[in-house]
Amino acid sequence: MFRSFGRNIRLVLVLFITVYIVASSFILYRTMEHRSLDMLRQLSVQYTGQQHKNTLLFMNWLEETSKLISNNQVVQNALKKPTYDGAISPILEGIRSSSSDILGIYIWGEAGGTYSSSNVSGLLPFAEIKKEPGMEQFLNNREQALRWTVLNREHLMNAPSDLRDRLLLEVKIKGSMGDVLGLLSLEVEIDKLYSFYLSGENTIYGENEVYLLTGNGKLLSAADVPKERLQEIKAALVTSEKATLAEPVTQGIDQNSTGRGDADLLERETADGLILLYPLPESAERIVTYISADGMNAELRTFKYLMLALNLVVFIVFWLLISVLSGSIVNPLKQLYLKINSTMKD
Repeated sequence: MFRSFGRNIRLVLVLFITVYIVASSFILYRTMEHRSLDMLRQLSVQYTGQQHKNTLLFMNWLEETSKLISNNQVVQNALKKPTYDGAISPILEGIRSSSSDILGIYIWGEAGGTYSSSNVSGLLPFAEIKKEPGMEQFLNNREQALRWTVLNREHLMNAPSDLRDRLLLEVKIKGSMGDVLGLLSLEVEIDKLYSFYLSGENTIYGENEVYLLTGNGKLLSAADVPKERLQEIKAALVTSEKATLAEPVTQGIDQNSTGRGDADLLERETADGLILLYPLPESAERIVTYISADGMNAELRTFKYLMLALNLVVFIVFWLLISVLSGSIVNPLKQLYLKINSTMKD
């Protein structure tokens, strides 16, 4: 009888302690996991947001540079002529040589003239350039004065030696009456944009990954990455699951968003990290930054194993204490029972 009573006491106390340890550990771990992800999200948005502002400053500087050319009276007068004007090339070469970030400068005139900086030759005629998807729409859009796009050199010139995709700033050159005289294009390495967002090995995010999502859905990477990662990124970008918008945000993200700053920042989670999408101004392209959560997950796993080990030690200690407590209750009762039973027999 007393053995069964002692076993029931131990069972109740052990069950209570076990439920308490499991429940509290689960709540603590989930809280740590949730707060760690929130902290990663906040730091990521702050860090990449500042990098995005640097990108916008760079792009704005190129736009201002393009205005120096498109508003130049010599350039505008030359584009009205069907014949070649030798005064334009020195202007273009001077602008290009002033910055190593500008790979080339091209101008096509509606009257038939074609000009470029000295490092470029064999430009296609303007009639061929207009066949590029979206170009005619851009030229006919009175509201849009410029655009940023990604193109291959094969769309710009005959037999190009370099077929890598380039970032192009395309600007309409307009006359005093608002009529389009031609098209100006500045060519920039896409890697220049990547460099603003990439984080070094010893920095806070340790070699994060940067991609460029083009208007037609093509995903360009800053470096060679495994196919599994590309598939993971693409799946996250087209997922129908609810996306999280970072603060401050604007609801209703549009593929052709042209907003400045990070008002249209789109944030999505993957199994192993965080994806941040930043729209580029006057462009259908977006910068995609992948922030890996491997470091955070490793810390959480370490915390989980330490917590399991600690819980095991606590359980063993409580088991021993419960056994002692059970004995301190049952043994006196047993002795008292035996004493009373002996007295009654006497």
